[in-house]
Amino acid sequence: MDADILRLVLFISGVALILGIYFWDRHKKINVRINAIHKAEREKRAQVTDQEVSEKRQEPVWDGVTSNEPAQVENYDFNDRLRELSELVEQERGMGGSRLDTATTDGVINRKRKHSDTSQLEHAVPVPQKIVQINLLARNKQLNGDDLMRAARDLQLDPGEMQIFHRYHDRTGHKQSLFSMASMVEPGTFPFRSMGNFNTPGVTLFAQLPGPLDGIETFNQMLAVAQRLGALLDAELLDETRSVLSRQTIDHIREEISEHGRLVRLARSR
Repeated sequence: MDADILRLVLFISGVALILGIYFWDRHKKINVRINAIHKAEREKRAQVTDQEVSEKRQEPVWDGVTSNEPAQVENYDFNDRLRELSELVEQERGMGGSRLDTATTDGVINRKRKHSDTSQLEHAVPVPQKIVQINLLARNKQLNGDDLMRAARDLQLDPGEMQIFHRYHDRTGHKQSLFSMASMVEPGTFPFRSMGNFNTPGVTLFAQLPGPLDGIETFNQMLAVAQRLGALLDAELLDETRSVLSRQTIDHIREEISEHGRLVRLARSR
């Protein structure tokens, strides 16, 4: 092969190599650009989805909610009313735990005054009090009164004092409220005679400790009822801070109850 042909072959090979490098680099840059576009589109869709979820997510509310109107539940604070109901339940324990399906809060307060001497004897030893609560918030905005009544009946939650539901504990023929269920709408009561026309965005199960049973046993029973109610009524379980009731939260509540029980035993031993 003479020198001219060799130079021509080398020239063509060099040109082919340069073109190959050029097109490979161009292809790589195009792929990088396409991937960047796809990534930006995915991030944009994710932001839109997160925004939609945050708009749909609603927190429980107390003020401004009426029982028979659709309600968006925001900024819920049931603590003041819950404390009031818990005190009334505690008074009923001291007065014998009587059950009246048509009882009103005013009637409870009047009986409280009439039995003040008995109540003082029952509570001669002051012990620390604790309220344990589990909230159930409807996933579809409202819980229907008839559905609530059927679920309560199945779970042995009886209509009773203060026009709320109670799980009773029968100790030697003496029935006492173990825990109760109130509505999230002010004032927390249920119209037992017209539940078909009643709706509420949610309910609250609560127990006043110490009670007829050990605190942990009371909470376990209340948790089981809450979980069953959530399944029957399509409701989400929340803790007292309006957060989802996680396994970690449940363990923490049990620890708090155990510590409260220790303080109660200490107070009673003095």
